[in-house]
Amino acid sequence: MELIEHNNRVEKLISFFLFLGLFAYLLFIYFAQERLYQRVNFEDLPLGPEKYLRMLSVLSLYTSITVALFQAKKKYSFSIYFAFLALFIYISLNFLISGGDITNMTDLMHTKGVGTWFCLGLIFTSYNDKRYLYFKKFLYFSALYICILTLYNFVDFGIGAWRMLSISKYRIYTVNLIWIVPFLFLQSAKIKRRRSLAIFFMAITALASLIIQTRSFLLILSIVILFDFFHTKKKHIYLIFFGFVIAIMIYLSLSTDIFSSSLESLDRRSGDDTRTEQLQIFLGQLNFFEVVTGKGFQSEYLFGNSYIGHVDNQWLYLIWWGGLIPFLCYAYLTLVIPLKVLLNRKIDYKTKVECFILVIWVLALSGLAIFTSMSIDFYFFTITVILGRVLYKYSHLNKQQKA
Repeated sequence: MELIEHNNRVEKLISFFLFLGLFAYLLFIYFAQERLYQRVNFEDLPLGPEKYLRMLSVLSLYTSITVALFQAKKKYSFSIYFAFLALFIYISLNFLISGGDITNMTDLMHTKGVGTWFCLGLIFTSYNDKRYLYFKKFLYFSALYICILTLYNFVDFGIGAWRMLSISKYRIYTVNLIWIVPFLFLQSAKIKRRRSLAIFFMAITALASLIIQTRSFLLILSIVILFDFFHTKKKHIYLIFFGFVIAIMIYLSLSTDIFSSSLESLDRRSGDDTRTEQLQIFLGQLNFFEVVTGKGFQSEYLFGNSYIGHVDNQWLYLIWWGGLIPFLCYAYLTLVIPLKVLLNRKIDYKTKVECFILVIWVLALSGLAIFTSMSIDFYFFTITVILGRVLYKYSHLNKQQKA
């Protein structure tokens, strides 16, 4: 009895710090978007008091992860624990050896930093059914909050005279919506009372994607709709819906300068190849030793007349600075296991949706969506919790097969 009460207290502790961290970062999204607008149009300012929201979020999530790592040890397969620990330890050593400063919060929270990859430990918070149910409800609240901020910008600011101005007002909202809303939309397929809300979220996400003229996000939404179309029995409703949407798009493009300019710009960009040259230059400077060991925190390559430290393919980026071990570990967790679960005929629809979202995530990291990365961001936390649920189900299926 005492052991049960102790476990319940520990579970509540994990949940409390998890949702405190997620809520604090959700609030921080507004300040992050406004800071991007300031940086693009005026000057890059340091974080103000909102930095305490981010610190609260990260520290709360770290606390939740630390406790969950011990509490969940019998819930996940050994291979999952091994992959996470191998990835985290290797990146930590790589970070310290290559010049990263563990006392510098900017270095620590960088995409190449130790802090970002410790957040991958959120996978170990997803085994609790009740907590995961609350997490999905929290995502509805999160999507509603971001949609309201997006609509406020639309009414107050419009869409901007040029693309970079639009990005400065909508990018962070849109990136977070694109990794929350499709999951909610597909999960709500058999829950009528939430379906209308999820459709509203999809509409706002599509609007924001159109405003920032991001082809990849519109493609992701199209793939999600096709997935839902092939899994619904009411296909005639979809045909009516598609006709309605096309009619609205034609009307807006013909009757308003705002949307016609966005559609024209999107059409011009649809044939542009914006990444091949960068990838050719990047690959031309790679060497085998760097691929195996990773170039480390200070990694840069020559692009034109300057050195840059990023590339529009997160898998290549990871193997370049992190090395082969982090690459293989993360691929095992996000690609290999979800595909194994997806190919299992015994899984239910909700699990299929979770795996499908992760497949899109893997494609996005391959260059499908350039604004997507493994980083200290709300959408990364969201995807990692969903990933954790799939990993837990995989572990459970393994135990059943061995029994």
